[in-house]
Amino acid sequence: MKKQTLTLLMAAGMATCAFGQSLILDNLSNGGALGAASGGRVFVDGVLFDGNTFNLGVVVQGGPSAGSLSPMGTFTAATDPKTYTGADVGKFQLGAAFAAVAVPGVAAGGTATIRLDVWYDGAGGLFSNYAAAVASAAGRTASVTFQNGVSNPGGAPPVPAPNLTGMPSINLVGTVPEPSTIALGAIGLASMLIFRRRN
Repeated sequence: MKKQTLTLLMAAGMATCAFGQSLILDNLSNGGALGAASGGRVFVDGVLFDGNTFNLGVVVQGGPSAGSLSPMGTFTAATDPKTYTGADVGKFQLGAAFAAVAVPGVAAGGTATIRLDVWYDGAGGLFSNYAAAVASAAGRTASVTFQNGVSNPGGAPPVPAPNLTGMPSINLVGTVPEPSTIALGAIGLASMLIFRRRN
């Protein structure tokens, strides 16, 4: 009987701990402009991301500090349970709608460090992951790290799981791939041939 009671208490405590350090992976309450330091939205090349038409890819990591982040999920329209990630103009919602998720290593009512690696996933799912978007000339990417509060159901009054209000605005911009050594060599050779002295 004591063993059963102890097991139930441990299970309840673990459930409370998980709920006590959670947040909601969306920015639905945010209204920040381009360059906002918190309460930010998503922009693509300086224009608000059209979340109703297109989707994002987002890799989420979280933990107590920037040096101790753990994976919390990778979300695209193809992998998200809702089959979409963009939720409104400049806004996103990741995972099950309004579902709180635990941040590893963060105590109830504490402050979590969150990292988002975000890419423009396009209407047809142009890129399957962040690295592919970074490597492509057509990719639009950004990465941000910020601090965000987490829930504290044991507080007085209880604090519910917040969304990503600490998030700065994200501006997804294209990357220019670095020229390869062969390409640079070819340009140098072509320059030498063009400007060589004729005897």
